[in-house]
Amino acid sequence: MKILKGYVKNQYCLEVSIIERYIAKEAIEFCSEYMSKANFIGVLDNCWHSRRTMQKSSRGVHVESKSRKEVMQAHLYILNNTNEVMPYLTKHKDIVKEKNPRQSERWVLMEHNKTFMT
Repeated sequence: MKILKGYVKNQYCLEVSIIERYIAKEAIEFCSEYMSKANFIGVLDNCWHSRRTMQKSSRGVHVESKSRKEVMQAHLYILNNTNEVMPYLTKHKDIVKEKNPRQSERWVLMEHNKTFMT
């Protein structure tokens, strides 16, 4: 009885409060027990990567960061080689050419590469 009295949170609705807290406790216990027996989805125990990381420590890992300019250049390269983006690329080149009619084709291409991402 003492355990059930410990579940009382609202003094005006004793039975409801006891039932709610008891159900919450049972649900948490069930989920905890279920999760301890469950297998992980998508994580293979025998995959090549897990064996390799167990053999080699992370001290030998070298992380190299790229500058913003290099990241933007790589992103533009990917966009230039995507078929779905081609209509937008040509439209943007035409807009740059219309705004600057006296500039050379090389200048238009350089300006397009600078401003297309924005």
